[in-house]
Parts: sequence; C-alpha cells; structure tokens
Amino acid sequence: MNSSVRNIHAGPMTMGHRYRLQAAILTAMWSYVPMAVCAADAPSVPAGHVHAGHGATRGAAMPWTRYPTLKVMVGGEGRQRRDVTLIPRNVVPVSVDAYASDPQAENYHRQLDYDLIEAKLNQPSAGGFFWLSAREEQADKVLVASTVYYLSERGSKNPTGMFMQQKNMLEIIPQPFPREHTRYRANENWKFLVRFSGQPLAQQNVHLITQNGSHAELVTDVKGMVSVRLPDDFGAGAQAADAGKHSHGRAAADFVLAAERVAGGKTYVTGFNSSYGPDAYAQRSLAMGLGFLLLGMMGATPLLRNRKAAHKDRSASGAVGKQEA
Repeated sequence: MNSSVRNIHAGPMTMGHRYRLQAAILTAMWSYVPMAVCAADAPSVPAGHVHAGHGATRGAAMPWTRYPTLKVMVGGEGRQRRDVTLIPRNVVPVSVDAYASDPQAENYHRQLDYDLIEAKLNQPSAGGFFWLSAREEQADKVLVASTVYYLSERGSKNPTGMFMQQKNMLEIIPQPFPREHTRYRANENWKFLVRFSGQPLAQQNVHLITQNGSHAELVTDVKGMVSVRLPDDFGAGAQAADAGKHSHGRAAADFVLAAERVAGGKTYVTGFNSSYGPDAYAQRSLAMGLGFLLLGMMGATPLLRNRKAAHKDRSASGAVGKQEA
C-alpha cells in the first residue's frame, strides 16, 4: 500500500471526502422519503374477499352503498352548543331514536323529532356516547341504520352496558367502540358482535363497504363475532369528502357494516356506519422520513460552509504565491 492510500485511511478527513460523505447522506435521505410516501399511499387487503377502489365514489351526489346508514352532521360553535343533525339514508324511518350512555338514566331512551328528512339530537342533560338508530318497518321487511356519536365528557358514563342493551332485532355492535378523541383507522383490526333477538349469530354473512369504493365479504365465528380490518383505500392527497362525524379537517371517509337475515316471514336488514382515517403508522413514517431529511440537510450545512472557507483559503494562498513570485 502506498503512502497516499495510508494517508487517506489514517489521516484526517479531507474536504473532498467530506463533500462525498455529505452527498451520500443527502442521497440516503432523499431515497427514504419516497419510500415513506409510498407506504402512506399503498393499499392494504382486508380479511375476506375484497375489492378496493380509490375515491371513485366520493361525494354526496353519488350513493356509495345501498345499505341503510345514519349520517351525522355537526354545526354550531363550541362543544356545549353543537347542533347535531341526523340524516337517514337508504331508509325511511318511522322513528329516530337516541340511547344515552347510562341505561339507568331517566332519559336513557328518547325518540327524536323527525321531519321525514332529518332529526335533531337536542342538547341532552349529560354527554358521553350516544347510540343513534333509525328504523323503517314494512309488511315483509325491517330496515335499521345505527351509528355512535360522542357528544362531550360532561356527565359521561362507560357505554358498554348501553351498547349491549337490545334495541333492534338484528344488530351489529362494536366490541369495543374507539375511545373518545380517537377513531377507526385503516389497517387496524376491530371486532363486532352480530346478534338476532339478543342472541349471537354464528356463520352470519357481513358486508363491509367504504365510501372510498372498497368492499369485503366477512363471516362471523361461533360466538357471533367478526373481525374487521379497515382498508387503506385513501389515495394520495385524499381530502375529507363528505365524511361522517367530526373530522376536524383530517382525511376521513365513511364505512358501513351490514347484515341481512330472514326470520318469521320477514327480511331484516341492519347497517352500522361510522368514519375512519388513514393508517396512523404510515403518516408517522412519512413524518419521520421528512424529519431525517431535514436533519441530514442541517448536518450538511456546516460541511458546505467549511468547504467554501477552505476554497477561499486556497484561492488566497494561490494569489499570495503569485504576488511573491
């Protein structure tokens, strides 16, 4: 090994090597960011037979499901002064009902004012979770749309007992529902109980449909439970298009779980709908990639300054040498 090679490995790092190291750091950072972006946008495949879409059915003008749903629209200022409006879709209810978190409360069950277009959830005496349900009864068919809405922490109770109270013949019940200030997210697994007349339904078909165009066919187990993995069907730059609940400007879309059963000469159709957001881990990966990029650029800045200073020193030394010559 010659002396020049020994100097490169054993001596201090030259400006040329620092420049190449800086370029390597920046290249690695830039290569990480597209990987994070791809992870955020890549679709996943839920359990069951799935067909996925990316926003093909967005918008209120195009119905994204034939199953009954109950849309929650929130207006007003401040949590205590919210105007909560319920809009039944694919169902013409004879009543719209609200169930409070505490089954022992005096106003646990209320029939809301309904004008054939929308219903109002007037300010209750206590907050917490509310089970909202719209029911249509025909001679040979019963349609039910259900959802859950969290109003406020004021006087709230654990909603588990309320969820398990029978409210309709065919029901889909979250086990559990996301806690306050959280929500369903893509690529997460959630369990739901399907029951008829208060009894779990084994081997019951359940359909998952999302506002973004995905659907899956699922089946309950022997205990009437079904595990649902929400699809990551948000396209790049997805916006909150007609999303349910209070999304606070975050990307969100609606989904519905639906089941049908024939008994006693009647067809029972029930739907439980809510909203979900993009994969939280993918968003964190993107943020980490951008953070690493910023860190690499900050680390490269002193190297660039040192290189410029060394270049000026060499230029000045050359000029002095010429003058002395």
